[in-house]
Amino acid sequence: WDEMIGVDLSGVFKTMRAVTPHMLEQGSGRIVATSSMGGRMGNPNLAHYVAAKWGVIGLVKTLALEVADKGITVNAVCPATVDSDMVHNPALYGLFAPDLTDPSKADVEPRYAAMSPMGVPWVAPGDITNAVMFLVSDDARYISGSTIDVSTAAAAGMP
Repeated sequence: WDEMIGVDLSGVFKTMRAVTPHMLEQGSGRIVATSSMGGRMGNPNLAHYVAAKWGVIGLVKTLALEVADKGITVNAVCPATVDSDMVHNPALYGLFAPDLTDPSKADVEPRYAAMSPMGVPWVAPGDITNAVMFLVSDDARYISGSTIDVSTAAAAGMP
């Protein structure tokens, strides 16, 4: 619990606290935090992760209001499962395939895909980069306090 909150929530808070004064001084800036689809809904066996990522969304919304009239935007990207080393490991495979002994990537791929309305097991890191690049662009200058879901439509069924 403490490690997850420390890295995924406190780390974001401390980073925001460190960069905001510089952005205030220059009169502009863009902050994009990484949350998760796990921060938008509950997830069995992942309470520590969900709490941290949900907290990131709260930080984003709060700071966005605090700096709204200062030329700074603050947003979050909420990815679905990203094709990365963070998800490709025996511990996580075991969560998604508890009925299998020593499940492999190939074993869990259809299970991850089943969670996606688009049938996509995991998104590419570049898909997240594209969302961040949009949020830091001038095209997004009036978007603040928002979350962009890179979720293969998983967020579409949420309020």
